[in-house]
Amino acid sequence: MTPGGEYKGGMTSAELLSRVHAKRVEVEKYVQVNARRRRLLVNLVLIAGAVAALLITPFAAGGKPFADWLQQVLHMSSPSWRLFCLLAALCSMACVVATQMQKAHGYDEHIARAQELRATLEALELSITSESVTQRKATGEFMKCLESGSFMEPTR
Repeated sequence: MTPGGEYKGGMTSAELLSRVHAKRVEVEKYVQVNARRRRLLVNLVLIAGAVAALLITPFAAGGKPFADWLQQVLHMSSPSWRLFCLLAALCSMACVVATQMQKAHGYDEHIARAQELRATLEALELSITSESVTQRKATGEFMKCLESGSFMEPTR
């Protein structure tokens, strides 16, 4: 509202700059959280896959003599290879689940899009600060950024 009681539309440069900065912080947090989740899933796939292979390889290379020897060492009543095969199967299942979770959540695409949005917001923030862009154009660019960031789920 102006002193005469009339409504003045739009926001000031400072308000727009504050919103751009807040959105950039939100996008940065989104990138950090989802990159961490993606890394965790990738590491799970790598480690569980390697463990599955390590559990089975000695039996494949050593054959029945190795299985009999291990059964004696572990004092097992049932064949030792069963336990190791079960553990390897669980590791393989963990690989499959982690891979599917990564694909289902679209981490790679969403992280790339968020990084692009972060760069756009940083450039917009710099343009507003240096006054190299009009208020109207900056507001329009910010609106485009809000639209392009609609894929982002709130991070916890």
